[in-house]
Amino acid sequence: MGSVLRNLRPDRNAKGTGTAVTERSQAQADVDRFWSRFGWWVSGVWIIFLIYPTLTLLQGDFPVALRVLGLSLILVYAAAYLRGYGRFSWTVGHGGSGSFEVYAYFGIMAAIMFASIPILHDGALGLLPFLTSYSAFLLKRKVMYVTYAVALVLSFGLPLAYGVFLQQLFLTGLNVMLMVIYFVTSGTIRRAVAADMIKDEFLVLSEQERMARDVHDGVGHSLTALNLKAQLALRLLDEGEVQKARSEVEQLSELALTALDSVRTTVHGMARADLEGELQALAQVCADSGIEFNVVGRAEAIPQALRSHVSWIVRESLTNVLRHAHASGVWVGLSEQMLSIDDDGDGLQNAKEGHGLRGMRERARLFGASCTVGESKLGGTSIRIDFGATGADA
Repeated sequence: MGSVLRNLRPDRNAKGTGTAVTERSQAQADVDRFWSRFGWWVSGVWIIFLIYPTLTLLQGDFPVALRVLGLSLILVYAAAYLRGYGRFSWTVGHGGSGSFEVYAYFGIMAAIMFASIPILHDGALGLLPFLTSYSAFLLKRKVMYVTYAVALVLSFGLPLAYGVFLQQLFLTGLNVMLMVIYFVTSGTIRRAVAADMIKDEFLVLSEQERMARDVHDGVGHSLTALNLKAQLALRLLDEGEVQKARSEVEQLSELALTALDSVRTTVHGMARADLEGELQALAQVCADSGIEFNVVGRAEAIPQALRSHVSWIVRESLTNVLRHAHASGVWVGLSEQMLSIDDDGDGLQNAKEGHGLRGMRERARLFGASCTVGESKLGGTSIRIDFGATGADA
């Protein structure tokens, strides 16, 4: 009993913490970390467009002091742009940031652009792509719409005001084209993030349903049987049937262990090690139970995106073998396209499909794989999980 209770504790040395839900959360954290570290670099490639206002200052007939001032403002403009992206690019796709800091950098850029118009005249158009990009990816949609409206007015108004519309037609067209690209790209990213959030919610609901099903089918059944056995034992004691009552109490103990095992399985379904660690743990469990455990292939052969699912299915399958199969050996095959689990136990023998097999089928369906359960050539049960196109794309 003590060993069963100890198994209910989470392993502090486990390398992983979870299900497909936590794995997706970790994946999103990795994406956010990438943007936090390299967002400034991704946005920095567009600094090349500052060549237009820079050349205007260098080639124009400006006093030295004004030229130095203009170049200094362009440097501050570039610094605010890169700093803003570096600090807040992780919010790309999340509807824009409401932070005061992100708007402060935007305000600095806007102020410099408007201040440069008396100096650069129509050359200030070279600063517009940075403002429209910044607003499209980092700011709220309402702010982006206002920025776009002002940018359109300036794109056409400045060349017309200075009588160089035809000469600046390329730069005007470039600004408009970039605005469209930013708008479409940011909208696509927003929709992709929203779709991922919906998928995350679906995974959470799926895990909740799985836990409810496991508790109902496993623990619920055991507790019902415990109640009936306890009532029978009490009635036998009242009738003086001490030996029969003792037998029922012994069965009560076995049922309690079964219920604890069901709880352990449910808990381990929420907190697991990585696939390699899972295989090592299962090998030890099989060794303790006198069952030969063989693995053909390597855990690295399984696509990274599928390993949490494969780990869960292998664990659930081995749990069924340990409980019901009376097997002397288990063989697990791992490849890029398939997971196979065979044992030499009793086989299905027309047994009713329990919640374990149903859970494996649903887990396989969750990541687009097929699950086939049949008779193994070894005499026991054979389980095949065919990844198909999912494995190729993962």
